[in-house]
Amino acid sequence: MMSLDLNLHVLTKELSVYLENQVRVGGFLGSGVGLALALGFGAAYACYYWTSVAKKPTLVSGGKKFYEFLKENCPVVTETYYPPFWCWESRVQTLLRPFVTAKPWVFYRNELIRAPDGGQISLDWFDNEDSLSHPDSSTRPTVLLLPGLTGTSRESYILHMIQQSRELGYRCVVFNNRGVSGEKLLVRMRLPVL
Repeated sequence: MMSLDLNLHVLTKELSVYLENQVRVGGFLGSGVGLALALGFGAAYACYYWTSVAKKPTLVSGGKKFYEFLKENCPVVTETYYPPFWCWESRVQTLLRPFVTAKPWVFYRNELIRAPDGGQISLDWFDNEDSLSHPDSSTRPTVLLLPGLTGTSRESYILHMIQQSRELGYRCVVFNNRGVSGEKLLVRMRLPVL
């Protein structure tokens, strides 16, 4: 780690000297100290991002057989996830989500499934019949999307994930939680009597 810090210090100092001699910028960043600080913080943030933020997901499963199945058939679970460089922290992403108001247009095919307890489950399918990369519907990959607790298939983040899946040629199915996507809630929850 010491050599990395030393190399970053040398790189920052050399870049600062070059920019100071080649580019005349007024103000705090134009001074050697301001530019060195800005470059130093930028380099430190980049190192932090690459060493601590971008990482492979932790795969937790009910058993070794299912774990091996996922690793073999879903290679994405072993790939490194690179969150947005400018908004990598999950709580900040949650706070910013309401400000993403663009909603791509998606046509769903709805399927209601009767549950053993008498209730119903609403699935919204995006079949992607225009897929060029997977024209045969029997072999087209399917992505299961699970909205948040009160979310539905009409949430902007779900619609954007479907948009990305459409571009990859995949079909999607959104599992709507009971009673939140406009269908009737047929079964009441019975609370235990204490």
